[in-house]
Amino acid sequence: MNFLNHLKTYLNDEEINKLAKALEEDSKHALLLNEEKMSQEALLSIYSSLTRHPIIPNAFVYDKNTLELGKSIYHELGCFYLQEPSAMLPAYLLSPKEGELVLDLCAAPGGKSMQASLLMHNKGLIVSNDIAKTRAFAISENAERMGRGNLLIVNNDFSSIYQHYLNTFDKIILDAPCSGSGMFRKMDEMQEDWSIAKVNKYAEIQKSLILIAYAMLKEGGEMVYSTCSFSYEEDEEVIEYLLSNTDAEIKPIEDNPLYYVSKAKPYGIHLLPSLFPGEGHYICLIKKPGVLKPSVSKDSKNKMPYDIPTNEYSHYQKYGDYLYLMDKEFNVKFLNIVRYGVKVGQIDKGDIRFDYHYSHFINEFNNVYEMDEIETAKYFLGEGVNKNTNKGYCLLKYQGINVDIAKSDGRIIKNRLPKGLRKKLIF
Repeated sequence: MNFLNHLKTYLNDEEINKLAKALEEDSKHALLLNEEKMSQEALLSIYSSLTRHPIIPNAFVYDKNTLELGKSIYHELGCFYLQEPSAMLPAYLLSPKEGELVLDLCAAPGGKSMQASLLMHNKGLIVSNDIAKTRAFAISENAERMGRGNLLIVNNDFSSIYQHYLNTFDKIILDAPCSGSGMFRKMDEMQEDWSIAKVNKYAEIQKSLILIAYAMLKEGGEMVYSTCSFSYEEDEEVIEYLLSNTDAEIKPIEDNPLYYVSKAKPYGIHLLPSLFPGEGHYICLIKKPGVLKPSVSKDSKNKMPYDIPTNEYSHYQKYGDYLYLMDKEFNVKFLNIVRYGVKVGQIDKGDIRFDYHYSHFINEFNNVYEMDEIETAKYFLGEGVNKNTNKGYCLLKYQGINVDIAKSDGRIIKNRLPKGLRKKLIF
């Protein structure tokens, strides 16, 4: 069975032909703006060719042939996250709130966790997990750049530990691994590798994951299930499997002409490239019956031993020589931790050698120096700043946006940027 023929499960010939034509077009690209660092007005004054995302208020679509946003200074400063337009909807439709406890079960590279964190204004807690450690590190790198602090980044196979977290999370994001037909326009090899056997293999994985995720959801809690697959077997059939084996309910998604809903099984929505300006996604909102009891964070038993800005975070933890900050405490006994909230820095003889992550997280600092464009460009190439300042640590900024915390001897602000982040950027 070829790809287009198998879509007849839920699409008619006219819809399949429209989709086939759309898959021959160029892929779409978008950015998710971090309004904690940059306003929409400022962004549009710099990149006037951006167009607004049709659904997400702080997202914009752009032409990758004319804008190299991945090399932009503003991308490096965490002002935006580059993400496929369809992939922005699951976290947005789930709509996590400040103070909630959220699980992103298959999170790497972290786009949905970043969006959830922005929606939660860096409050509450997101357990951002990926089963592969290398992919979990990618989440950590994005959290550093974007200045996200309410992420507990872990790499676990939850099938072996989910029993410890039954009825725990207010909201859950399950962007399940899939056959990847929604990646056809971006990656030719995905289309060449597609087969119905691959679809069926992933459908079994998805059915297992959705039961695990639902078991960890609180009564009254909500979860979003999504894939980047057009296949009915990985989408509606997985939801039907959940409904048949649990007391789950479907939460309606507001009608929109950009969404396609299967007439046979109206569970969730499809974002088809023939209708929606993106690569393709399936999204379904699920609710567990009952009344949601708000998560309550315990007061920290330990008093912060250092007089440093914490953005009102009250929990801290030491791992080895490193100090970390968190807005909410969580039972980490069964988790393989990659990043516990904000990495503040290394404790060195009673002093803190502040980390790059902390520099992108904080809102204030005692000693601040605003760099110009030339100084900033040189700093990202590994050079220091020749400037008479107070001795000690100094928060470097560019256009009011945090760059790094460096150390001054009174005459030169020495470069402390991690070598892996040194590069030539576009201003």
